[in-house]
Amino acid sequence: MAPFCFRSRSLVPRRTVWGFVLTGVAFLLCVATRGPAGYALQQPNVQAPQAGGVAAGEPKFHLVRSVSGTKGSQRGDQYVIEDPRTVFYLPEDKQIIVYFEWEGPLGPHHLEGFWKDPEAKVVVISAFDYESKQKRFAGFWTLLLSGSMTPGVWALEAHVDGEVAGTHNFQIAVGPRPAAAAPSRHLLGPTEIYKLAVPAMVSIERLDAQHRRLGLGSGFVLEKDLIATSFENIQSASSLRVASASGSRLDFDSVLAWNRREDWALLKLATPASNSLATAKPNSWEVGDRCFSLDSPQQGGWTIVDAAITGTHTFSEVGDRLNLNVTLSRMASGSPLLNEYGEVIGLIVSSSLVPDLSSLAVLGEGGFQGYPGNLLGGGLTFGLGPQLAVPISVVQIPKPEATTTTLAELAKSSQFPESLVRNEDLLQGTVAKSVRRVGPQWEAVEQKFEFSRKDAQVSVLITWHGETKLKSSAFLKIYNIDNQLVGTAKAAKLNLSKGQLAYSAWTVDVGPLPQGTYRVDLVLGSDPVWRSFFRLVY
Repeated sequence: MAPFCFRSRSLVPRRTVWGFVLTGVAFLLCVATRGPAGYALQQPNVQAPQAGGVAAGEPKFHLVRSVSGTKGSQRGDQYVIEDPRTVFYLPEDKQIIVYFEWEGPLGPHHLEGFWKDPEAKVVVISAFDYESKQKRFAGFWTLLLSGSMTPGVWALEAHVDGEVAGTHNFQIAVGPRPAAAAPSRHLLGPTEIYKLAVPAMVSIERLDAQHRRLGLGSGFVLEKDLIATSFENIQSASSLRVASASGSRLDFDSVLAWNRREDWALLKLATPASNSLATAKPNSWEVGDRCFSLDSPQQGGWTIVDAAITGTHTFSEVGDRLNLNVTLSRMASGSPLLNEYGEVIGLIVSSSLVPDLSSLAVLGEGGFQGYPGNLLGGGLTFGLGPQLAVPISVVQIPKPEATTTTLAELAKSSQFPESLVRNEDLLQGTVAKSVRRVGPQWEAVEQKFEFSRKDAQVSVLITWHGETKLKSSAFLKIYNIDNQLVGTAKAAKLNLSKGQLAYSAWTVDVGPLPQGTYRVDLVLGSDPVWRSFFRLVY
């Protein structure tokens, strides 16, 4: 999804009330499909207020966020409060800007700002009209301060079409701003974020024992001497080749910390880096916040991506995830998710939610390619659903005295699945509810990747086409999400002549298995040559 953009709707004429001035502005946040839109002033709409249809009694407008400060400005296609805070001091502070952002129905709307003093009395109402052409829109009111104002906790209560659509509280105090008060932080635009982040970025190649590339992903320097990346970017590797944006390269054969379910890993730098990214305070973000990341559509190049946090979810098997309104390339896995101050709030990860899914693909001259015969679906394939990120708060940074673990040790402890071995005789494989014979051929019945307890069984059908003469045996292994072997299916003999079409089929009882995601490997002789995944839901 493209970045949000703003359009000015209407500006209320300034009027003096008790020595302070009120103004109001509304913006439409619209989805730009061909680059950011311009900042265009439009004529006020004078139609009668009305709203889109929703069930009676349900709130029509959802408050995404509200922010206050003394300074605001247009930054590209966003309006931002430059010094967000909720305490203001007289006579030092001269104005207060309160910004609201909503989601609601399309059409003409009437906005009112009810300013309430410390006694909760409405002292003035500021209103204006606009017409929303997109679901998300925003507006702000400005309050010019004077010494005659009553100190205490004030509030701006926003109404849209007569409905209370949010209240923002702030405090007005008399006296100089305390020295201990947190200094205003400077919000960064996309250009500044890019210049800050790129020097800390790295690309990570996964290499096998023969130094062949298994995959390519991203990472970044965190807190001077750590490289953060996704677990996917270290999986099944014998070594890692890490290249910085400046072109320098380092080789790693060990990791400092990891979590395969949560999809993160940390590498330890022997020498602190000169460029690194700082971590934001835990839970300092909110749904609706603007954020940034770096995509890597090709090795060695980075592009800035302007995004927003659209939701959160806690998955039973893999933990917390942030939903984003963008789709990034596969090589962006491991990139940082940054707030508007350039601080890390998350780590970009795969949207598949299956830890071992990356073992199905290798990076060749034509890009990522799957092993022959792997048919996937049902939400298990790459790139389906919204882009996800792991909150950086879940990444556990070890103590300074912590030691590293080699990639070989990770493999021995079942953190990695076995690497697939290509077999040209394997034509196709699939997972289904059952299999049946139709004349000389076999076919899958109700191919799917999600099964319930009522199904009781999972069937696997493998189709072979002899490229060479093959005489061997094949059997299935079933693993849980933690790569632990939970079952095997008996071996089937395979005697294949060149040019011959043949089938192997298994039906596995999954009734005793608990709910979760499972991997099934086809082993030919002693080598895994095909794999797929399925879910059990009860």
